[in-house]
Amino acid sequence: MNVHDAGGDPLGVAYMLLGSLSVGGSFVYARRFLSGLNLSPLPLSTWQIGFALVVITSMTDFHGIARIADDTRALLGLVLGLGLSGTGLAFILYYFVVGRLGALAASSVTYIPPVVALLMGAAIADESLRPVDALAMAAILGGVYLLQSRMHSRPLPALRQRRRGVRPD
Repeated sequence: MNVHDAGGDPLGVAYMLLGSLSVGGSFVYARRFLSGLNLSPLPLSTWQIGFALVVITSMTDFHGIARIADDTRALLGLVLGLGLSGTGLAFILYYFVVGRLGALAASSVTYIPPVVALLMGAAIADESLRPVDALAMAAILGGVYLLQSRMHSRPLPALRQRRRGVRPD
């Protein structure tokens, strides 16, 4: 069975992999270059979303975009649900978690949304959950558990140095 038999598009898969690489790299970049600036998460989020707005605006076809305003419920869902809650709050929390817990812990948070989406789809949209969905959720949650337990079992750098006989400054 190849990608086309499964209904996949190789270009789409490449975009997905590129997006995953971008998200993964953003955690390391934020921790290494931005956390030391002691900025609050709000200005960091504002800069990132503002830059994304400039990039997306240069590539977007705005033909027919005003039709979303014809449906008040859809417009409110877009602005409040996706914009404010889904994106704005998520970016602020992202920088908070990266600054407080580090890139590895922050990246583990990104594994949870597919589980939440599956459960919300079942609860709100009456979508059926198949055994493969339950298996996928168990794999995701198990992976996050293993990642978190491994992070907590590692000794702190100062403790590692003391074990090697090096005194921290």
